[in-house]
Amino acid sequence: MKFIISFCLLICLVSCGKSVDETPKVEQENTLSSLSKQTIQKFNYTEYLLDPKVKKITNNWVKYNELEGVVMNLKQADLTYFKENHEILEALITDLKQSLPETLNSPAIMSRLIALETKLYKLESLVNLSNATPESIMPGIQEVLVSFSNLNLQMNKKIERDSQKIIKP
Repeated sequence: MKFIISFCLLICLVSCGKSVDETPKVEQENTLSSLSKQTIQKFNYTEYLLDPKVKKITNNWVKYNELEGVVMNLKQADLTYFKENHEILEALITDLKQSLPETLNSPAIMSRLIALETKLYKLESLVNLSNATPESIMPGIQEVLVSFSNLNLQMNKKIERDSQKIIKP
């Protein structure tokens, strides 16, 4: 009789351990699978593209082009760049600010870079939460996309203002 009770307890302990280990994996897979390109495309924000004049300037700005690639992947619902990748994200942001072309260097553009930096760090922390849900990640994705669009708008405005020849009386 003791043998049967011991055997039942052993089976219960072994089976309980397996279900606890598999639960986080299922939740993580659900989070990634429920984020899709279509849900991200439904965001309501104005996306500003770069002016051809600004595009010429940013062609040689390697870190901006890398950031643009990260944003494009984000629009495809690819969050792998933000998964436990803090050092690389930090290096990208630091290099982005340090390698800012002289023609685009202004307080307004620098403030947009700082705002984008904040949103990128926020999204990274949301993605790396163990209990992250698509509903909690979606606002962070939208904030990054809006911040990137605002950076593009500000660079367009800067070049537009610089190209105007205003004669003061």
